[in-house]
This record gives sequence, structure tokens and C-alpha cells, in this order.
Amino acid sequence: MSKPTKLEATPGSVERIARPLSLVAQVEQILRDAIASGRFPGDRLPTEVELAEQLGVSRETVRRACEALQTQGLLIKFRRKGTFTRFPGLSLEVKATESTLLAYLQADYRDAQGREEAATRAISGLMCQGAIEAAGEAGFELVVRRAPTMQMGGVFRRLSQTTRLRGVIFASFGEEKLLRRVTEFGLPTVLLDHDLHLPQVSSVRDDSFAGARQAVEYLATLEHRRVAFADWHRTDLNPWRLGGYRQGLRDAGLPRRRTWELQSELTEAGGRHVVEELWKLTPRPTALLCFNNTLARHVIEELQRRGLRVPQDLSVMGSGGEQVSGLTGMEADWFQMGVQSVQVLVRHLAADSKQAPEHILAPHALRVGQTTAPPAR
Repeated sequence: MSKPTKLEATPGSVERIARPLSLVAQVEQILRDAIASGRFPGDRLPTEVELAEQLGVSRETVRRACEALQTQGLLIKFRRKGTFTRFPGLSLEVKATESTLLAYLQADYRDAQGREEAATRAISGLMCQGAIEAAGEAGFELVVRRAPTMQMGGVFRRLSQTTRLRGVIFASFGEEKLLRRVTEFGLPTVLLDHDLHLPQVSSVRDDSFAGARQAVEYLATLEHRRVAFADWHRTDLNPWRLGGYRQGLRDAGLPRRRTWELQSELTEAGGRHVVEELWKLTPRPTALLCFNNTLARHVIEELQRRGLRVPQDLSVMGSGGEQVSGLTGMEADWFQMGVQSVQVLVRHLAADSKQAPEHILAPHALRVGQTTAPPAR
């Protein structure tokens, strides 16, 4: 009989009887302990029938316990191959002389019509070039893959099954469930152009918060009092830029209105939407900070189609990305960020003991062009 568990001593309280674990929970605990102690040869579990016979329970009980462990990322099931405690073929203790391969997985994003959005297109090439160069200098080779975010797990699984990887860089990607699973395999992992602050996961990204804050500060020096922000509609992927915009307004003593915070795709249709919404506002902002240079370009082109002038009718700023002639904006060194992502991996691989994750923020620099000026009097 289970030993009763005492409640906290309070007047009039009595001891509460602890309920025994269900069979599913008991099997789950047994398997978890066996996984932790490495009792499965080749990291492969016996079949559900074999486990049921060994444990003296039904196959359904084993199945439900395994499903729970799968959800927790402790087991991986492959059709016609079996159930494993890690991806088959993934070596966790590969010496440097045996493998020099690093995975570089770039996430792609699609608009409402299924076309690739320009959110990362302009900067992904620079980051990848920097990573390739740094890997070569350190004696490593980069295995590059691009995929839509929903397919990233499958891409990583196939790559890890066929390639002995030393580490992995996820560029412009931050799905927590997949990243937790990857770190459980012992692979050094770096997020490039994103950050989740997960245990054992390092990150390299631009300091979007400080960049947006600096942009608002610059517009305030031009005597703009009404500054709007056009954000990417995927706000979860970069919450720092919006935060920096709001902080910049507070620092400069400028008013903030929720109607001045717009969201859109980073497309021509997105630029059109931003201009339409801006011209409905009263009072209308005199300056606009855009999520990136691509959105700023689309906004400027839409303003010009309407016969409006930049910067006389509206000052426009970008926040990095593609090169747009004459655009005022904040710029980060994307190539160097790619270099740093590989350098972080190499440092972790060279460390004799477990090394704490690194979080690197790349600063922005103001580039003044012809798209900003003091507001018209």
C-alpha cells in the first residue's frame, strides 16, 4: 500500500492518502529511467509487443506511455524503422577528425498567396556567406538547407539521419519544440537572426530594440512629433523592434497611439495597406519607421503612385535588409553575424567542459539618406 503523504500542518487537517500511479504512468517512468541510463542498445527500443511482455502490461498501455514520451521529445518514432531515443545515425560523441560538418538551416516565410516573403531574403544571403567563410577558416564545412518553417523539422531529421553533424545553426527560425529536441541530442545549437533564451541554445541577432530606439531618437532630432511604426505581421518573430520603437517615444517625450502601430506583410500589398491606413489617421504622422528596408521601399513606391512626396509629405526610415538607394535607415552587419554564429559553435566544440550559451547582439548604425527631413511647417 502506498505511504500516505502528509499535508502541511494546519489546525483540523488530516493525512491524505496518496493515489498509486496508473499503469501508463508507471511504464512511462520505467522507460524514462531506462533511457536516462542508456539501457537500449543502439538507442532503439524493443517493439511495443516485446515491451508489453517484459513489463507484464498490455500493448495499449505501452503505446500510451511511449506517446507521452514522444510528446516530451524523449522518443522519436520512424515508420518501418522503430522507436529511438535519438535520431538514428546522429553521433553525439564525434571527434573533430571524424566529422567537420555543421548544418545551416535557413527558414523561409510565405505571404498569403504562398509566395516567399522578403523578410529574410535580402539578409539571409549575407548571413550565409559569412557563415560559410567562417566555417572554412575554422576547418569546417557548412551543409546548407532552406525550407519553409513548417518543414524545418523534417529537413533536420533527414539531414541528421544521413550526416554526422557537429553542430547546427538555425537562421531566422525559432520553433521551441524542435529546438528543445535538438539540444537533447547533445548538438551545439545557435539561433541566427532570432533568440528564445532556451537552455544550451546560443543566439546571434541584430539589436533590434536599440536600433528602433535610435531611429526614433533621430526622427525626434528632426523635430518630428508624430512617429508611426509599420511592423511585420509576424510579430512573434521580432518583438524587440516594436519595443525599441515604444521606448524611443518615451525617451524623446513623444506621444504614442496604438493606431500609429500598423502591421502588414513585407510585400507590395503590405506597403499599399500601410499607406492606406496612415492616410485615414487624424492627426496624421509625419514620419514612419518600417520593419525593414523592403517594406520601406514598398511604402515609398505607393506614396509616389499617389502623387505624394518623400520626405516632404512623409519621412520614411528602414531598419536593414536589402539595399535601397537613398533610403535613411538603421543597418546591422549581417555578414559578420553569420561569421559570429559559426565562431560560437566552434568555441562550444573546443570547450573541454559544458559551456554556457552565448547571446550576441549586433549593433545598428544610422545611415542617413534622402527619405527623411524635418516635417513641413
